Amino acid sequence: MIFKSEKKDVIENLAGLLIVVIAILAGVYFLDFPNIQGRIVQAGIWAPLILILAKAATIIFAPLTGSVLYPIAGALFGFGPGLLYIMLGDMLGSAVSFWISRMFGQKIVERMLSKKNMPTTQKIIGMIETTRGFLFARVCFSPMPEIVSYAAGLTKINFWRFLIIHNGVGLIPSAILVGGGGLLVSYHDPKIILAILAVGTISVIIGAFLFWKYSKHFIK
Repeated sequence: MIFKSEKKDVIENLAGLLIVVIAILAGVYFLDFPNIQGRIVQAGIWAPLILILAKAATIIFAPLTGSVLYPIAGALFGFGPGLLYIMLGDMLGSAVSFWISRMFGQKIVERMLSKKNMPTTQKIIGMIETTRGFLFARVCFSPMPEIVSYAAGLTKINFWRFLIIHNGVGLIPSAILVGGGGLLVSYHDPKIILAILAVGTISVIIGAFLFWKYSKHFIK
């Protein structure tokens, strides 16, 4: 069973990705996309910095959705640089949200995540004390890294263990989505992203089901 708040998050992320796919295709077909990419390169450090900060903000300020940034990063910067900037943003955002949670406690977490996400957060907290439990929660909730980041800060988990596992798990889905954005520009085929969306949706449903079914075995 998937929680209502997670259903809403999934729908919002998928809708955002579809809008971005349409926008990228429009840019490829109707605009001088190579010129746009050239302007990004000419911007120097500012364009990557904006992307990194924007991605970090989607984790720190939980209502923001970060899914749209993955294909944008691949389309504008290419696979390698795009993935690097996305991962740097994820690391920054997860680290900041972790320490906000650890330093200021549950009240600030309720404000940052909203009370509707607190039942899920409480379930995750019960799992995160062990490396195995944290890894399980992170995989199941890979589309919602902000909830896991804030939940981790409310536990005694070591920060470096958290950072390595949290961002290590996020590497594979990030690479798929960033690569999809690059392929979309190269081949102009929306079926590429649609296939990724289908796989992502199925993965979210399976992950949420596994979390609901087996989380009790990890809670102390």
